[in-house]
Amino acid sequence: MADIKLLVDKVKNWPDKKKAVMAGFLVLGLAAVIVLFAWSQKVPYQVLFSNLADEDAGKIVAKLKDLKVPYKVTQNSVMVPQDKVHELRIQLATSGLPQGTGVGFEIFDKPDFQATDFVQKLNYRRALEGELARTIASLEEIDKAKVHLAVPEKSLFVKDKELPTASIVVSLKQKKALTQEQVQGIVHLVSSSVEGLIPNNITVLNSQGELLTRPTDELIGLTATQLEYQRKMEKEFQQRIGEILGPIVGREKVKARVSLELDFAKIEKTEEKYDPEGAVVRSEQSMKEKSVTTGPGGIPGVQSNLPGKTPLSGAGMQTSTQKQSETTNYEISKVVSHVTGPYGSIKRISAAVLVDGVFKEKKDAAKDSKDAKNAKKKTEPEQVYVARTDAELKQYGDLVKKAIGFIEKRGDEVTVINMAFSGIPKEEPEKRDYVKDSVMLAKYLAPVLLALLFIIFVVRPVIKSLTEPPPTPELPKLKPMPELIDKEAKPVQKAAEPERQRDVSMPPEEEPGILQDLNDWAKWVQDNPKQASQMVKEWMEHEEA
Repeated sequence: MADIKLLVDKVKNWPDKKKAVMAGFLVLGLAAVIVLFAWSQKVPYQVLFSNLADEDAGKIVAKLKDLKVPYKVTQNSVMVPQDKVHELRIQLATSGLPQGTGVGFEIFDKPDFQATDFVQKLNYRRALEGELARTIASLEEIDKAKVHLAVPEKSLFVKDKELPTASIVVSLKQKKALTQEQVQGIVHLVSSSVEGLIPNNITVLNSQGELLTRPTDELIGLTATQLEYQRKMEKEFQQRIGEILGPIVGREKVKARVSLELDFAKIEKTEEKYDPEGAVVRSEQSMKEKSVTTGPGGIPGVQSNLPGKTPLSGAGMQTSTQKQSETTNYEISKVVSHVTGPYGSIKRISAAVLVDGVFKEKKDAAKDSKDAKNAKKKTEPEQVYVARTDAELKQYGDLVKKAIGFIEKRGDEVTVINMAFSGIPKEEPEKRDYVKDSVMLAKYLAPVLLALLFIIFVVRPVIKSLTEPPPTPELPKLKPMPELIDKEAKPVQKAAEPERQRDVSMPPEEEPGILQDLNDWAKWVQDNPKQASQMVKEWMEHEEA
């Protein structure tokens, strides 16, 4: 406690100017430490949901208040601490947030028994539009969606029946686009959700008013499929060329492009072939018949020869018949074949291959020893570009033909040439964000650095000034008083009789000087009471010693 009290006393004895400077340093250092600490503890915020409808934004903010989660609201967006984004999204999803634009089938959660049939139908259509819009907006490329349905009233007469129609407006995210397959998927989704709605009655627009749907035509869809298949095949052939030439000349020294002409015609044919030389007995039939009959003969006499009389049968009447028939059926050899042509067969291949040359060291014979010495001193030899020879290009061409299945009768073409790739830009490595890294590093190092500076320039001088002994105050110079000093070193005894000595031996002219010295001593003691008491204490300790 004594040391602390002594330090406090020393600080109190500082000049006012020094006290003000040290107080300013302390306040400034403390403020800087507080600011840096608050900055380092600042929580980064991340977007929880963006492009929200006003209703969804209000519900989400109310939910965050219930969860006691800090948040920030910007234009159509809600931001929360970065480490809680995914957790909050899951919690809000379980609560059905965000619901998206429009209303869904939750409109029927609270039944209204006073609603008319017309209102019920209208609410059902609104709910169906809202649910379809939410489903379409769930696609990765789509930011918002709006669906309008026109459902006519049902009629009892077939001739008065009208088909429903639908219009869809989608807002795409930045740098996103819908493929034709995705558009067709949206069309079929809506047509399957509304009774009686056919794809031809659905229109899809983007936020710029561009028509995304096309008339349903089998040929159009087939053409898109053909184009995709053709590009896939061309890419496969290019990879084949790169795989076979890459290990030889280098992956970055070969570039190939392949163009295919494909036959997408569907050919079906039935063939019957007959072989006349390949006759085969199919069936054979043979029949023989023989019959013999003799003429009739009556009884001789008048009765049998009278007209109108039935002749009497005579004995020995015979019939003889002879017949022979042979039939042989031959079957000719026949082949019946039903052939379906391959879909997407290759009609023609055209391939163009670029091969880079090589760089070799320039070999210049030194004309003298001096040139030879200079050549040895070169640390980096000069590189010279050397083109591929015709023999090498021919070998590369043969390899390419084998890789792509070259058929000359089909009209295939392969061209391999040598070309310098110096003008082809190389892929640059991904640049590192040094600014972001520096900010993160400064966020953690700045408090430490500031603390060190505070210790060096504030705390250290304060401790040094407190621990150093105070300088001995310079006593006022007094004039010698011979009458008070005895040669036998008895100042105390002489000082005990100041008045008597002064009256007896002090010259009158020296009286003002002595009084002035005493006044200086008295003034110094009055201005520095603590130092004076300390000095007296030291004198007493010295006398006791």
